[in-house]
Amino acid sequence: MTRTLAQRAMDLLPGTRLLNVYSCSETHEVAAGDLGELVENEESTYCAVGVPMDPDRLYLMDENGERVPEGEAGELFVGGDCLARGYVGLPEKTEKSFPEDPYSSVDGARMYRTGDRARILSDGSLEITGRVDFMVKIRGYSVELGAVEAAIEKGLAVRSCVVISEGEEGEDKRLVAYIVPDPEDDERLSDWTIDPKTGRSKEIRSVLRDGLPHYAVPSVYVELDSLPIQATSGKVDRSELPPPPPRLAPRDTGDIDRLAESAPREEKQALLARTWEDVLRLNEGEVQPEDDFFDLGGHSLAAAQLSSSVEQGFGVHVSMPLFMEDPTLGGLLDRIEELQRDGEDGGALTSEDLRAEAVLDPEIAPQSTEGAVTLRDASDVFLTGATGFLGAFLLDGLLSGTNARVHCLVRPRADGDGIGPIEANLRRYGLWRSEMVERIVPVAGDLGEPLFGLEEGDFDALAKEVDLIFHPGAVVNLIYPYSSLKAPNVDGTREVLRLACRYGAKPVHHVSTNGIFPPEMGLCEEDVDLDDLADAREDGYGRSKWVAEKLVREAADRGLPVCVYRPGNVSGHSETGASNPRDLLGAVIVESLRLGYAPEIKAWRMEITPVDFVAAAMVHIASDPATYGGTYHLANPEPPPADEVFDLLEEQGYPLERLPFDEWLQRLDAAPPVEGSPGEIVRGAVPAAEDLRENNTYDDQNTRRALDDDGPSRPTIDGNLMQTYAGYFVQQGWVEATGNRQRASAGTRRGP
Repeated sequence: MTRTLAQRAMDLLPGTRLLNVYSCSETHEVAAGDLGELVENEESTYCAVGVPMDPDRLYLMDENGERVPEGEAGELFVGGDCLARGYVGLPEKTEKSFPEDPYSSVDGARMYRTGDRARILSDGSLEITGRVDFMVKIRGYSVELGAVEAAIEKGLAVRSCVVISEGEEGEDKRLVAYIVPDPEDDERLSDWTIDPKTGRSKEIRSVLRDGLPHYAVPSVYVELDSLPIQATSGKVDRSELPPPPPRLAPRDTGDIDRLAESAPREEKQALLARTWEDVLRLNEGEVQPEDDFFDLGGHSLAAAQLSSSVEQGFGVHVSMPLFMEDPTLGGLLDRIEELQRDGEDGGALTSEDLRAEAVLDPEIAPQSTEGAVTLRDASDVFLTGATGFLGAFLLDGLLSGTNARVHCLVRPRADGDGIGPIEANLRRYGLWRSEMVERIVPVAGDLGEPLFGLEEGDFDALAKEVDLIFHPGAVVNLIYPYSSLKAPNVDGTREVLRLACRYGAKPVHHVSTNGIFPPEMGLCEEDVDLDDLADAREDGYGRSKWVAEKLVREAADRGLPVCVYRPGNVSGHSETGASNPRDLLGAVIVESLRLGYAPEIKAWRMEITPVDFVAAAMVHIASDPATYGGTYHLANPEPPPADEVFDLLEEQGYPLERLPFDEWLQRLDAAPPVEGSPGEIVRGAVPAAEDLRENNTYDDQNTRRALDDDGPSRPTIDGNLMQTYAGYFVQQGWVEATGNRQRASAGTRRGP
């Protein structure tokens, strides 16, 4: 039920107490609440259905059958004592709808798969967000059609509406909204106009983009007198909706003539506007200087195409992070002119700006270094990033290799169950053991908030209790600008150091990245002078991690014991293959196997280091007091050329025709990845070739010295490892097993 509909019901029945009840025949009542109270919850998109009657037996699951992180939506499963026995005479349907309940201690316990998507709000109430089959993919993004309909009902003067996705798999899908205007409503927007030729409406888009992400705002709008209704169910008959206006075929502009740098700004703006119109399939004259690329329907693949056209027409390359700083037509034109005039972007942070960011607060300094311990002697360890990929294996290593309790920072949950997301993450990678719960201490907080969002007294108590800190927590995104990553990556590190210095000097094991080095550095040394790398990166992630590492080094200069680890691309477990579904490089490999085509990029070394080695190396180094003060490269010192990695995969039975990167992206666009697979990362954050290209090698003398003979050994990048990874990808349903594969799109056969 939308909040708009709930309000209408209360207006029609004043003085009457109305209840919102969520109930299924298979489970009886699940939740209920007073409509008047529920509709006041500003956090909800819809009207919530009240607090669950048995919250411990209610689960929100992702596509892999794992519990979703707190606050996120997932498919609703209900367990407990009130389940029906099943469907009479339908054993197959019963088995599918009533799977085993893995979270119950009762033998033979089952749960009911409702088919509804839901989430738990911060007050503990349950919000139903729609049906699972009403979730669609638009340009790689997941969109809940019901949420779009709710936004329309909230902002527009409509009696009813319905939203559909138009386009087959492999096509550029679009959202179409059918709306029935309410002429008597003068509170919501009513004076919109819709172009009958295109179905576009600037006024409606302007209202909806305030409450929806850019990819969820419909591209096309159709006005109707009424929606077609099914006679039997009373629901909207989507099959009877009239067709929307046809798509406008993109203009074949061919090559773009280079415009002289000395051309007037008006000419440059006109060329850039035409380029946007071609890329986004808009009408001539439709783009204005203040328009946002993504508000007009742009997406990452379209942005990659735009970048190529800009380079052709203006002779400069605007990187994705710079474009994202201000993705308007005027903002992009400013970037182009700055690059043409100065050869660099004036809107980006300079090395001087970054040095100013990397100043540690004066009060963050250890009062005393007495009593600092190594990992082997620690009773209580504080860990950030426990719900991440490396964090899961590091947590497993800490629990397996020490007797310490591990205090894990996790986002607060309405139900207070801090262990839930940690357990779900460990289960995802096959690491969970029931005895772990005895030594995991959830700390409800936020890395991007001052004092992690804790009360002063709680932060103080935590600082007293922990003996040592591991800090792998960060937001990894190669597209976001520095400003978007500063809070979790820079300010979060600042709070880690504050915690470490509050009482004594608690050693900090900080996880940095090889991403602080420029891609053409050559030999990257462990003991490099950080100041020499202040302007080495354009991407916001690399810059945020440089500032964070600089803060850690400043704390070390003040007497805090620290170790800095620089992993590279952390790949799957060398024995189980368990891999990070949100890893960009892994996603490129997965999609190459699925498509039968691999991207060919000049001077591309593929740095991959299995996660089990990275975690084990950190635990080993942290146990040795002689390692404090050092920097340790965990990236592969001699990354193999990407073509050799693809050759190894071919030896395992996966033919891979090499294609130029732009053509590979086109293949990916023509055959979208499986929902929930790593390929969605590639489509959602399309990298430029230079984002993947790297020709560096890594000095790891400090690491080899610290690991010596009794430390973990680095797995070899060979055919056996590639077979392990490919097997895991098949197991997850991301690619097909060899012998059962067909190319995902038509194309030229691989040559000899």
